[in-house]
Amino acid sequence: TRCEDRPLALVMKYNGGRCDQSDNIQPPELFQCFDFGDGPPTEIGEESFIQVTDIKGGSIIYHAATVAVGDEYTVADAPFEVDANMNVTIWSSGATIPDNMLQTLVFHSSCSQNLFLKDRYGASQLVVFVNEEQGLQSCFFNATFTLTIGNEITGGNAILASLRTTLRQGASFREIDFTDQVVDQVVIPGGTLQTAPLSFDAVIDLTVVTFNEVNAFVEARSPKSFFCFGTDTTNFVSGLALPPNIPTRTPTNAPTGSPLPTPDDEETACSIDPGILCTVVNGGGLLSCNNIAPPVSQECVSGGFPRELEFIYRGGGCTSNLFECSGSADLDEVWITIISEAQNILWNQVTEKDSFLDLRGIDESMSVEISTVQDGRVGNLLQEMIINTTCTDSSNLILKDDFGALELVEFTNVNENGLATLNAAIARVKITYNVELVQGTSIRAKINSASSVGGI
Repeated sequence: TRCEDRPLALVMKYNGGRCDQSDNIQPPELFQCFDFGDGPPTEIGEESFIQVTDIKGGSIIYHAATVAVGDEYTVADAPFEVDANMNVTIWSSGATIPDNMLQTLVFHSSCSQNLFLKDRYGASQLVVFVNEEQGLQSCFFNATFTLTIGNEITGGNAILASLRTTLRQGASFREIDFTDQVVDQVVIPGGTLQTAPLSFDAVIDLTVVTFNEVNAFVEARSPKSFFCFGTDTTNFVSGLALPPNIPTRTPTNAPTGSPLPTPDDEETACSIDPGILCTVVNGGGLLSCNNIAPPVSQECVSGGFPRELEFIYRGGGCTSNLFECSGSADLDEVWITIISEAQNILWNQVTEKDSFLDLRGIDESMSVEISTVQDGRVGNLLQEMIINTTCTDSSNLILKDDFGALELVEFTNVNENGLATLNAAIARVKITYNVELVQGTSIRAKINSASSVGGI
């Protein structure tokens, strides 16, 4: 149930309730939750407005809609992976004013820290995640139970009178009546009922050990009105962990053993196998080390708004491609605030020189203010500018061009079919090294040194 790779989407169940019901093992510097008033409601069906964003201040809006207690909501920004940290704020209505706030929290969502199915974060509970490595992982399994009716008596037809089934899952109990579908249907000797499938669905929670039992009860009569009945039952336990000797991932390698006779570790050399893992940090999951290709387009001229823009803070004065600009910024550390024309906060934090600014929620233009940093807060204004951000010739959104103290290095478009096209001038590549014993080796190894050669 543990998430191992940054998600493309999360599904949360809205349980309602206060922060004190939270149940996860994220450290306090990553998960924080605050209630206001009585907190979110808990009565099934009662609605709240839930907004989920990145923690930079609303640049990425993953969800913003009304959700009823007991329902699920999806957190996603397709085709991108989710940001490393999220803010979930719950309001009593769609009027997102301070008086209506019920709960706000932040949690770590990239799966580099502990993130498990069934984790509770305040009023919300993680029930599904989707990522590249593990695919779709869910707490719940949709099981279908199908009933068949046979007539084992060879002497005559059976005329069905009723069919009922019951499902017990732990403390819950459910009855399903199929009588209307089978009454007066005839089952010939040695045959089975020939009708549409008689089935029902049940949701099984795979993270809770539960005893499940299904019972079926059928009544029938003969042509001479002699009554008969039959029953059947099946039961199973769900949610049990696999035995420790059973691997959780398949296929797996065959067990390895040491050569015979076992070699002397004082005389036999060890055998190790180095490995290199390459990942691309930028691109929202659309780039991998196997497909780092030149950008399809150097300029964003497709019309509409880009789905994403990425800049680097380089420092510098005003440039001619800006709608408005004044001042200059060249400090090693500044505070940058970027707000879209629709007043979405795209960026609002301390930024070091050569840092990347990944912006989403783009519309027609954005205002940029670059200031000094004083005691960890916004100081004196150094540079302010307005950047046109529509994908037209007049905006001059050209890769590697400077916009004041910022350099444009990436933009993403989404066409009318929902397909994303990434155009990046820079690929930020992360190289991870690992060393392991060669398969079948029985001699332990102690790493004394390591070196890497080659590169760009």
